[in-house]
Amino acid sequence: MLASGAVFAGYRIERPLGRGGMGSVYLARHPRLPRHTALKLLNPELFYDKEIRARFEREADLVSRLDHPNIVTVYDRGLENDQLWISMQYVDGIDAGSVDPLRLPPERAVQIVTETAEALDYAHTAGVLHRDVKPANVLLARSGGGRGERVYLTDFGIARLRDDTGHLTQTGTFTATLAYASPEQLSGATLDHRADQYSMACSLFWLFTGGSPYPGNNPAQIIRAHLQAPPPALSSVRPGLPIALDAVLAKAMAKRPQDRFDSCGEFAAAARQALDPRGVSTMPTPAVPMQAQPTQAQPFPNQAQPFPSQAQPFPSRPIPTRPIPPAPAPRPNTGPPIPQPYYPSPQQYARPPAPRKSNAGLIIGICVGTVLMVLLLLALIGALTSNGNSRALPSTRPAISVVGAPNS
Repeated sequence: MLASGAVFAGYRIERPLGRGGMGSVYLARHPRLPRHTALKLLNPELFYDKEIRARFEREADLVSRLDHPNIVTVYDRGLENDQLWISMQYVDGIDAGSVDPLRLPPERAVQIVTETAEALDYAHTAGVLHRDVKPANVLLARSGGGRGERVYLTDFGIARLRDDTGHLTQTGTFTATLAYASPEQLSGATLDHRADQYSMACSLFWLFTGGSPYPGNNPAQIIRAHLQAPPPALSSVRPGLPIALDAVLAKAMAKRPQDRFDSCGEFAAAARQALDPRGVSTMPTPAVPMQAQPTQAQPFPNQAQPFPSQAQPFPSRPIPTRPIPPAPAPRPNTGPPIPQPYYPSPQQYARPPAPRKSNAGLIIGICVGTVLMVLLLLALIGALTSNGNSRALPSTRPAISVVGAPNS
């Protein structure tokens, strides 16, 4: 341990900031610039461990290529008296692992994860995997100087490039933190950026509840839970949170990387939406893979169409069972058409109005009936007349009387 006021590699030590298994971190003053730095020193007894030395130097080399407002900046690194050191940005604040989750507003917990996700997505685009995301590696800077609280991702000590994705050291010792390690890290599978997303989901679970998703003192039991046990329901541990958060965490903590979100930013966005009571249902949603840009299939048009101002005549045929062709005047479309399932419109559920009846048929029927009645009457008269002529009638010829001659 370095005492306050000691000088190391030109930096004046002011006080210790923290100590871990590999080394110590001190608050130090820059030898030439008027600013404080965080000076990270590798423990002297580890100097001759080639593997640990390579890991320590790799941290400085990887982080030095990352320039992001949510990633702690590395200024310099070197060797002093057989002791490796890294000079990095000093963050005046605490780490997220030091907060009281039960007093931390859920909105703030999601905001911490959101800013961490931005840092991770940036690192992933640069080909860097953190591999040890946890609350203790997320720093919360105090607000000041007109700026609000800022989140910083730090400790890339076991970070690797995407092309170098081994999860074990050469000696077979696991380097990540078991409570937040992804199943693929524990099983030796190939890692990609979604391994960091799994760890970030476990970190959000801790920020909500104060405990890890799979607690326990037995390492074998914790590993088995990460590999086989389903993600615990957040609502059962901390009642009062939206149930929709259960599905979001279950998706980010899926056992198979391909079942998780495509990026850490998508996971954070889904968590924000689930936490907003105005933008999400309280019913749980299934954990299924999502697309790169989260969208929702809309069975109805994107914009509600007004009902016609005048009632339109409804067809007399039954309600169609296939999609009705579009109206002659097409709506403007800003993108390629998306096939949608057919749902009858509200108008089609309504009872159709009774069709208007025409009097033309009635008039024609009356006329035809009248003609038929006249013809029938004439036929009847003719029949009666013919029948009367066939009967014996008195002769109309004058009777001839024979007058006898007078008597002579």
